[in-house]
Amino acid sequence: MKIRTINHSLKTLAFSAFLLTTACKKSITNITTPSQDGAAAILSDSSTVADNAYNDVLLNAFFGYNDELTSGAINQLHNGGTAVNSVNQVNTVPFSCATYTLATDSGGYPKTLTLDFGAGCSGSVDSVFRKGKIIYVFSGPLLTPGTTVSANFDQYYVNGYGLQGSCSIANTSSLANGVSFTLQVTNGIFTFPDLTNFHYSGNKTVQMTAGSNTPFNFSDDVYSITGNSNFSASDGTSMVSTVTTPLVRSFICKYISAGVISFVYNQTINGTIDFGDGTCDNAATLVAGNVTKQITLR
Repeated sequence: MKIRTINHSLKTLAFSAFLLTTACKKSITNITTPSQDGAAAILSDSSTVADNAYNDVLLNAFFGYNDELTSGAINQLHNGGTAVNSVNQVNTVPFSCATYTLATDSGGYPKTLTLDFGAGCSGSVDSVFRKGKIIYVFSGPLLTPGTTVSANFDQYYVNGYGLQGSCSIANTSSLANGVSFTLQVTNGIFTFPDLTNFHYSGNKTVQMTAGSNTPFNFSDDVYSITGNSNFSASDGTSMVSTVTTPLVRSFICKYISAGVISFVYNQTINGTIDFGDGTCDNAATLVAGNVTKQITLR
């Protein structure tokens, strides 16, 4: 497969739109059992909310990097210094409703990009409500293979959920592997709107498996997702999840259509989320011990 550099805004937006729905919250319905199996199912649902929120870090790296290229801020920094650009100063429609600050000591890399959502805004292309700041440090252009990015949070919230911890992104694209990125989260603290805290860590790889040779045709794009995560509550309950069959997400379908996530609750109860046989629908099957439920992806 011939590798191309993803340097087109439309293709970047397509990749970003894909990321938006790769780990959407799962809605569990009709779980009435008070057993540990039921508790395992509920914690699994909560862990997917955290997974989706931390996945937002990679999404915003795409948004911010692309908007900064569009606004010309990088070109303004060839002599070093700092440039601040509001989305109101961008002539094209921005991906994000954040205000950007881009800084460098030498005019080259590394560059520090701060996305500041202030007291909150939902005017980004995905309509997600965010507030606070994400601070990125880029070792090179995001879309160049080998580039690494670190990300940290300053009072950052996604749809009312608070994120803490450290994230690292790596562009692992190559002739052998195709277009791919990894996201690693360490020492994550995930806070629900009711102020309940959970600890989170995870590793994810997103790889394009089809469509890289047709940069202007999104309909043939297909992605594979692999990785694992650890999720634990303050009461000591925990969930370890692993993608045991690569998840499949095609651009023409808004849902994951195939693949299996396996999890272990409290080191005792095994479970799975099965996304199906490749049919594009919003159904998946959750198994937690003796509990088997159909869940709706959203």
